Amino acid sequence: MAEPPLLDEQLAYYRERAAEYDEWWERRGRYDRGAELNSSWWSEIAVVRAVFDELPLHGSVVELAAGTGYWTELLAARATRVTALDGSPEMIALNKARLHDMASLVDYRVVNLFEWQPDRRWDGMVFCFWISHVPRDRLGAFFHTCRKALQDGAPMFFLDGLRVEERADVDQPVSDQESEVLLRKLKDGRVFRIVKNFYEPEELVQLAKAANISLQVRRTDTYFLFGVGSAC
Repeated sequence: MAEPPLLDEQLAYYRERAAEYDEWWERRGRYDRGAELNSSWWSEIAVVRAVFDELPLHGSVVELAAGTGYWTELLAARATRVTALDGSPEMIALNKARLHDMASLVDYRVVNLFEWQPDRRWDGMVFCFWISHVPRDRLGAFFHTCRKALQDGAPMFFLDGLRVEERADVDQPVSDQESEVLLRKLKDGRVFRIVKNFYEPEELVQLAKAANISLQVRRTDTYFLFGVGSAC
């Protein structure tokens, strides 16, 4: 039987991973790295949160790859209305469960983000742990799609991970670091191919600029790459 196309396999992985995804974010189970490294993880999240909390994410905000809802919950507490997009119905279900009554403030849509074309413009945009899963040859087009979805001057925030070797044995079988295709393993041992690019800040800045988005990109000490921008 032929292997499924890479992007289909990536989506299948995140659908299957939905129930265990928060273990990674919360450093639980096989992602628990001990008190010292866990403390560094949460300290760097605090750095990112401080930047996120200062952004004028009000009015209508669209969140791409909304996942299990950590950032959706924060947005719903600030924005007038949130549109949460994700390709996984399983992620959307967990997102709704996390938000409880606040889910009424969110318009949920199951959307293949590689095919998504915005039908309106929002007052802000957030995408966390998504951009690294965009193939390099699609990245410019992705920024142009983002710009179509934003009002002039609307803020943008993104967050993603840096390459960190100390966690590679947890869910990544050995892969070619020069390739944008990585192997990821679920708790039950199944292995999937996904796209994983560790983009350089300047590369992101220049592609965003070509799409009329002004973007500043920063790194934390170990774990995270994040950016703040606005639609020009």
